[in-house]
Amino acid sequence: MPIAELFLGALLPVLFEKLASPELLNFARREGIDTLLKKWERMLNSINHVLDDAEERQLTSAPGVESWLKDLGNLAYDIEDLLDEFATKSAENKFKAELGNSKVCSLLPSCCFKLSPRAFMFDRKMRSTIEEIDNKLQDIITRKNTFNFGENNGNRLAYRRQDKQLPTTYLPEPGFVSRKDEKSEILELLTRDEDDRTCANLKVIPIVGMGGVGKTALTQQVYNDARVTGYFGVKAWACVSEDYDVLAITKSILGITNGHLSCEGKDLNWLQDKLKDHLGGKKFLVVLDDVWNENYGNWTTLLKPFQLGAKGSKIILTTRNNSVASLASAPPYYLKELSQDACMTLLAFHAFGVGNFDHHPDLKVLGQKIAEKCKGLPLAIKTLAGLLRHKVNPQEWEAISNSKIWDLTKGRNEILPALKLSYLHLPSNLRRCFAYCAIFPKDYEIERDDLIHWWIAEGLLEVKEAKNLWNTGLNYFNELVSRSLFQKSSINGSQFLMHDLVNDLAKLVAGATYFSPEEFDFEGNQSNASFARHASFIPSDCNVPKRLEIYHRMKGLRSFISLKKQWYIKPNLSQKVLCDLLSIVKYLRVLSLSHYRIREVPDCLGKLRHLRHLNLPYTHIEMLPKSIVALYNLEALMLRACQYLTELSKGLEKLINLKFLDITDTPNLRAMPMYIGNLVGLEMLSKFVVGTENGIRLKELKYLKNLKGELCISDLHKVQEVGDAKEIDLIRKEGICRLTMQWSLDFENSRNEDLEAEVLDSLHPHQNLENLVISYYGGLKFPSWLESPPCLNIVHLRLHGCCKAKTLPSLGQLSLLKELYIEGLNAICSIGSEFYGNDDSSFPSLITLEFKDMPLWEDWSHCIGIEEAGVLFPRLEHLLIQDCPVLIGKLPSQLGSLTKLEIKSCSHMDVLPSVISLLSFKELKFGSCNEGVMKSLVNLTSLTSLVIEDVSELTCLNHGFTSSLIKLEELHIERCEKLTYLWQDKDVIQNLCCLKRLSIKRCPEFVYFAAEEGDIGLPNNLETIYLSDCIKLEKLPSKMHTLYSLRDLSIEQCPNLVSFPETGIPTSMISLEIQDCNRLQHLPRGLNVDPDELSTINTQGDKMSCLQSLEIWGCASLPAALFSERIFLPITLKSLKIYNCQNVESLAQINLDCLQSLQEIQIERCDKLRSLPQGLNTLSSLNSLHLRDCAALELECFPPLPLGILKLWLVNCPKIKSLPNQLHRFTSIQCLGIRHCESITRFPGGLPPQLRELSVWLTPLTSLQSLTIDDSVGRVGEEEDLVLPLPSSLLHLHINHMGKVERLSSSLPPSLRELWIFRCPKLRKLPQDGLPPSLEELHIEGCGILEERCRKGTGYYWPLIREIPLVSLSDDDIFNSIT
Repeated sequence: MPIAELFLGALLPVLFEKLASPELLNFARREGIDTLLKKWERMLNSINHVLDDAEERQLTSAPGVESWLKDLGNLAYDIEDLLDEFATKSAENKFKAELGNSKVCSLLPSCCFKLSPRAFMFDRKMRSTIEEIDNKLQDIITRKNTFNFGENNGNRLAYRRQDKQLPTTYLPEPGFVSRKDEKSEILELLTRDEDDRTCANLKVIPIVGMGGVGKTALTQQVYNDARVTGYFGVKAWACVSEDYDVLAITKSILGITNGHLSCEGKDLNWLQDKLKDHLGGKKFLVVLDDVWNENYGNWTTLLKPFQLGAKGSKIILTTRNNSVASLASAPPYYLKELSQDACMTLLAFHAFGVGNFDHHPDLKVLGQKIAEKCKGLPLAIKTLAGLLRHKVNPQEWEAISNSKIWDLTKGRNEILPALKLSYLHLPSNLRRCFAYCAIFPKDYEIERDDLIHWWIAEGLLEVKEAKNLWNTGLNYFNELVSRSLFQKSSINGSQFLMHDLVNDLAKLVAGATYFSPEEFDFEGNQSNASFARHASFIPSDCNVPKRLEIYHRMKGLRSFISLKKQWYIKPNLSQKVLCDLLSIVKYLRVLSLSHYRIREVPDCLGKLRHLRHLNLPYTHIEMLPKSIVALYNLEALMLRACQYLTELSKGLEKLINLKFLDITDTPNLRAMPMYIGNLVGLEMLSKFVVGTENGIRLKELKYLKNLKGELCISDLHKVQEVGDAKEIDLIRKEGICRLTMQWSLDFENSRNEDLEAEVLDSLHPHQNLENLVISYYGGLKFPSWLESPPCLNIVHLRLHGCCKAKTLPSLGQLSLLKELYIEGLNAICSIGSEFYGNDDSSFPSLITLEFKDMPLWEDWSHCIGIEEAGVLFPRLEHLLIQDCPVLIGKLPSQLGSLTKLEIKSCSHMDVLPSVISLLSFKELKFGSCNEGVMKSLVNLTSLTSLVIEDVSELTCLNHGFTSSLIKLEELHIERCEKLTYLWQDKDVIQNLCCLKRLSIKRCPEFVYFAAEEGDIGLPNNLETIYLSDCIKLEKLPSKMHTLYSLRDLSIEQCPNLVSFPETGIPTSMISLEIQDCNRLQHLPRGLNVDPDELSTINTQGDKMSCLQSLEIWGCASLPAALFSERIFLPITLKSLKIYNCQNVESLAQINLDCLQSLQEIQIERCDKLRSLPQGLNTLSSLNSLHLRDCAALELECFPPLPLGILKLWLVNCPKIKSLPNQLHRFTSIQCLGIRHCESITRFPGGLPPQLRELSVWLTPLTSLQSLTIDDSVGRVGEEEDLVLPLPSSLLHLHINHMGKVERLSSSLPPSLRELWIFRCPKLRKLPQDGLPPSLEELHIEGCGILEERCRKGTGYYWPLIREIPLVSLSDDDIFNSIT
């Protein structure tokens, strides 16, 4: 069912608005085309009048209509581009006339004004474009007339009739799965006892979720639950759907609750009166399913009869729209997607009639792929399962799993109508915004602010005043979130996701005008590329120039947006490749090249006359091209985190349409362009660097009256006249919500304390300010406005590096302050009543308070006047005091809300005056402080995490402190020089019943866990134990084997530990790491499995070890035969690593028969090792073998390996004389490295054909991707000509240390992406036939002759390498290209 043109109704009004623009009409009259434009307006109006009927006929697949609508959409874009051309030229002419012959005009490139006003319309190309559009529009009209469309009837919802869904009922859905937790939570909301003092008689429970997620199905389960039936005297279900008819809904509910009453012909008054009488005094449940109404008046009208029910009456409201839920004035219950397991159960039920794949195991993997395709949407699962009903042919399931979900459901589609309703209910102003999201690939995390900027640049926002654009865009975005079309990311609060099927819906709506590379087969049909107007590009490690070729066909492209899906990819792009693209897409409005390693932007950028948004964040650019000032229409210039940016273009102040300039985090940008105050339309200026010359002084900000969001004013120490600060009138800039004021870090040079104080006093911000940072201010006191609650509503405040300020302002009176950070105030000696203010209520909203680096702070008084204050911080949750070495004050005595306390490097802090009980305490971090402070904290019954560091006097945790730690989950102790024991006696262990993680590091006197002699255990729930640098630790608890929850044990640098307990270690352990325990004489017994027990493992699983990873490092006293004849490693072992164990001579005793899970063996620096385990070829799971620095390991014949091995590395093993026989038979091996193994002289049988990475020698390999060649093996590099028979699959080639090579005589493979040439001092010639066009990186270091021949602009090879995106030489940063 095609819906690709449904947003045409939102596109045509944009054209009408532009055609009616006075500026355009004046221009058209001057150029003599006003008659033509009026004709076009009439023709478009005639089309608009029949658009409803055309779109509805398209839905019924009427012949030719879909093609007509598609052509109309493309033509509408062409017309809009042309009108934009006219508007741009008109504005430029006006601007030029105003400038006259002033010097300002000379700053603009000639390309801006190359045509006279009259010459413009006589331009042959422009006339041809106008004629072409005129002919196309006439053709559209002619074809329209053949369809005999009916004119609009004023109801743009007419086409919804086909998609109208059946009404829902209360009967439960068959095969309902999972949702156990959700059902329980809603039942709890419905049936729990209410507080009679506060509860209203009626409560509404909104259930919100996207279409098809199962809101109705879950509500049906709740509605029919026996607990609900028993709790409510009356129940009713009403399917509201799109037509919110209060009379019909009321009649439906009344009919259900009183079936004997005839409602026919009755008006709303009668119906509501009867319903009120019937429900009065009864406890009822009413379900209003699938509600779309957002009108508060309609909602309150419907609710009138329900107000007199008994307490506990409930209404459940299901909706997709959070705005609908907000009518109920109740917190919504958000329903998420099903889990993958629940999807599989549901799929099996509807496909086979049972809830599992037990009878069809061959279909289970395919079923998982199908379930993943539906992304937790029950409706999608049910629909696809219906297509597979009782089908057991794997080919049919494979076809479903590999197809697009929309193509599968044509003719029997329940998903499309359900989700399409969400689109059809969007206001017209949101439809194009939603369709724009078709550029995003599935699972892409959308940056909200970026998307809003792109909407603005594309002109998708309907707003009367330009200065409200950003807020309008934000409202649009929030509306899409409210309607469940966007979902907030669980990882990043500023990012959002679209469900896969919503993403598909956007692509269907947008059609061919939106291009997302994930949907495109580069080898397949490319016919739709020319229709694309908005496109995204996803960089990868593939050939960027080649992948950009498809975009050269998109000549009408308006948005080119490079999206970053993988954080580790920082793509390269040469100037030539970028310029080739930009020279084609002349209608571009949005250009986004985030995270590219580009140093320069080509001058051809200045030809993009339509460009509104230029986004270059996180690139390596050093400066912008001069031609940027020709971009008259530019509204947004985004340069965030351009670390190398040193200056902005001269003449930037001429971009009079610029609204957004983001230069956040640009540390090398030390000056602003001259006269930036001319940009009076600026709404965002993230940073202003104060200068001393006219044009860059602080007073430039006075003209920027519309600034919003974030502003950082740096180098304020350069202000020479306080009048400059007064002139900017900061108090009137109401849009700024985040403000940073920054002076110089250098206090050594002369600083005018009085002037700085006057400047700061004059920078009084507006009361809307929420976040304020003051850094490196040099005045002696802070301004009075900082302590004025009526004038300031700050939420976050940071005072940083203000070294001369002697007192703090009365911040306690800031009633909205939630976070306060005070750091580096070196002159503060005391904090007291001046900090709190005179009010009884001090810091009423503060949640986080941090004091850092206060070297002279000595006294912290909690008195107001002469009396100690009551509750100073009633809501404080996090308190940090760090690096305050002379502080002798005390903590406040009442911190009832505190959950996290950190005290670090406060060695003189007093013991508290009285014992403090912190019942809400969760985390305590204590370091480099007086032990007495810690001892005074008692009754910590809610503490879950305790970190103690650098407490020099601590010898043991006293009983009074540990006795209350009944909820402690994590205990970390580090650098406590006198710590001898953890606790005094074993009775403490009973209190630590919740402890899961225990870490003791760098405690040189630590001997044992308890001072009491005899056998002791450890807390039973321990999952992780980490012991490091405890040089006196000699033994571990004998009952360690009873820790049945222990998963990870790591013991490092405990040189006196001789052995593990005779009783062994717990069989529950998964990971064991032992490092630098030089006296350790044997491995723990818990690793072993008695051979006699192997046959009974299935019946005695509790005796079987679960160990998966064993690492042994630097244990010099371990025996020569590390694994004796009677010792077996656990059959669960996956990874075995042995490093630097000097006594180990043999591993032959390892019985490999049972180690079928072993995947990795790594042995390094075992100088005496002479033998490997026998039977390596029997390890069916082994995929990696790494042998390094084993000088005594002599192998005449390398032991056979399993054919499935993936990696084999042999490094510095001089006595290994051979490789595994018939190496070419190892068809799975992908990585082979052989270094400094001089006894290996040949490859028996050749190399494996699937090899992807080779670091040794060379032979043609069909799958090789990475190759390193150096002088460590054989006679490579001893000739002047390096001849290499390189395989065509090669992607990465490293050539190292070839001292005699002068020429690369081999052709390089056509697929090569990276070429690294290091330390080849005589090399002077690259291959005669040049470098492959696929090459993206060329790195040359230590090759003096060749480097000179590659110098930028002058080198012999410069013409050859200038198109390579990344080229670096010895003196360059390898991430900064000379191209």
